[in-house]
Amino acid sequence: MAELILNSDKLTVDCEHGETILDASLKMGINHAHACGGQAKCSTCRVYINEGLENVNPRNEKEQKLADVLKFGPEIRLACQTTVCGPVKARRLVLDKIDENIILSSGMSSAPRSLGEVIDASVLFVDIADYTAFSERTPAYDVVHVLNRYFYIAGNIIKKHNGRILDYYGDGFLAIFGLDHQPNHTKNVISAGFELQEAIKKFDTEVHDLVNSSFKIRLGAHTGKVIWGTIGIEGMQKEAAIGDTVNFASRIEQANKTLNTDFLISEALFKKFETCCVVNAEYEIEVKGKKGSHKVYSLEYVSPTVLV
Repeated sequence: MAELILNSDKLTVDCEHGETILDASLKMGINHAHACGGQAKCSTCRVYINEGLENVNPRNEKEQKLADVLKFGPEIRLACQTTVCGPVKARRLVLDKIDENIILSSGMSSAPRSLGEVIDASVLFVDIADYTAFSERTPAYDVVHVLNRYFYIAGNIIKKHNGRILDYYGDGFLAIFGLDHQPNHTKNVISAGFELQEAIKKFDTEVHDLVNSSFKIRLGAHTGKVIWGTIGIEGMQKEAAIGDTVNFASRIEQANKTLNTDFLISEALFKKFETCCVVNAEYEIEVKGKKGSHKVYSLEYVSPTVLV
């Protein structure tokens, strides 16, 4: 016998040798979801191992196949396939019909969705300076035309440096570097930022000729742990980066306006390239939701080829 404590149900279950977590919990009368009948095809029986992962037997072939598709971390296991050999604390992750519907609509027959993992990444926020004034004095057609040209140029630069634009905010965007565990994401985010600055200098001249208005951007970047996953209902899902690293990068970008700077990066990012970045100034900023003050650095443009 192995003791299994299901935290979400406040119950202790005795698992016999070779008995799956699903069978043991059903035996106790727990309404444990298993839409596919325990065939490792739907993942509605998934559990999260809080303690005792070393007492959980390795995944079998069927479970491993589904875990690879859904990018499960080692703590997320299929109850219909998982057996235990010692004390384990776990919790069910599908607790009601809403949870079950979310899982069943996760697109098993289409492209795999990331259901939540922590990754090392670098985040870049880019904003158009004085966008409100620009949009108010520029005809609607020209606003959209200019934005499409801008996003086309910026998007190709981000892609060139192995980044991905996740969100557009009307006058700016959020890009992430480091997906697929790319090791050079800190270099890539800075290189992309510098190349964006260079490209927008030329673009500014083109916009002047088009609508007699200037076009400037502000950039903010940070690096750290990011929660990466897919959110939203069926047909309206999107991949999202969530967490303090993303929030802090956004606050850094916003600080440009107050500090009258163009490209600010966090201390964590600066330490990666302090020997080859030219710094205009160092500042201490306060960030909503974070205690104390935080160092940020205003960068002067250098050729991306300088970053090694």
